[in-house]
Amino acid sequence: MEFKITEEMFEKSLVNKGDVSRILKLIEKAENGEDITVAFLGGSITQGCNSTVPEKCYVELTYNWFKNKFNNINVKCINAGVGATGSLIGVHRVERQILSKNPDIVFVDAAVNDGEDYSCKVAYESVIRKLLSSKSKPAVVEIFMTMDTGFNVQEQEIAVGERYNVPMISFRDAIKVEVDNNKMKFADILTDEVHPNDDGHYIISQILTNFINSVYENDYKRGGKINIVDDALEKECVFEDRYINGTILNNLTINTNRVVGFENCDEGFQVFKNGWKFNGQANKDGKLVLEVEARNIILLYKRSTSENAGKIIVKVNHDKKVQLDTYFKDGWGDFSATEILELNDETKKYIIEIDVIKENTLKEVTILGILVS
Repeated sequence: MEFKITEEMFEKSLVNKGDVSRILKLIEKAENGEDITVAFLGGSITQGCNSTVPEKCYVELTYNWFKNKFNNINVKCINAGVGATGSLIGVHRVERQILSKNPDIVFVDAAVNDGEDYSCKVAYESVIRKLLSSKSKPAVVEIFMTMDTGFNVQEQEIAVGERYNVPMISFRDAIKVEVDNNKMKFADILTDEVHPNDDGHYIISQILTNFINSVYENDYKRGGKINIVDDALEKECVFEDRYINGTILNNLTINTNRVVGFENCDEGFQVFKNGWKFNGQANKDGKLVLEVEARNIILLYKRSTSENAGKIIVKVNHDKKVQLDTYFKDGWGDFSATEILELNDETKKYIIEIDVIKENTLKEVTILGILVS
């Protein structure tokens, strides 16, 4: 039996209708018999984590609605959900995973993966500006999921959405209606502290498709003139767009000055291929020296629940920046972690040195790439 969504839930979920002209353009394209591409950028919820079968993930449910609604064309789907990643990694991977495929609409889900720190706020605004100003001029819809406490960071993301007048949908606010009426708890539609169960996936997909369908029924006029507003980069930032030109450098695209003990790791981890892996015996030397030219530098590395995960010291231009332990002790699983190394307002050349700390047992370290902008 599917969850019954009330009209009040639908109403409360709509944080901002926003400028729907780009959605109208997608509808017009589909009505004219042209193929469309629907994309989703997010973390493990978007990826489909903890739905009983992939077909019950909100991405698949929403994609199937588009296919059924526009059944005379080919609807393509891009699921760029990568577990435990928020906007900071997202803005650096979105070009390759989504924008290079010229999407017509992008749903952005980061409200439970981003933190309240300034770097997350900047990264989120960077990704929204990047999407809106990209070549295919896709519609952008912000999604706000929830933790079992009702917490997310939607307020800071709403501030960005309001600046660029994009549609915003809050799963959290829809569920809060029922919670406030003592009809359910947030935990009733989650499998753990954050991942929706099948009912939760169904609810957010219904909310999203209800919104798109309402635009179709109430705003679309066949043959009418649709004016796309393309002024995202002309607007003053709420925070910053420091990472708007972000990309990921790896062993195929970076200058390697010295390699000791590391080997190319072509299979990588998650979607991050072509990094470097140290798999050394006790007291074996491990050193990786890379040369980059950028304004901002962020290390992307694997944190692992394996006791063999090692420690590293990272230097930039010979100055020690940080010591990192890649062991995620008692953690819920392996994930791709970041460490901000440099933030500057002008492009400079940098030498990044990564040294594995020698220990008396076999240790592993995986460097997934360098995020630069």
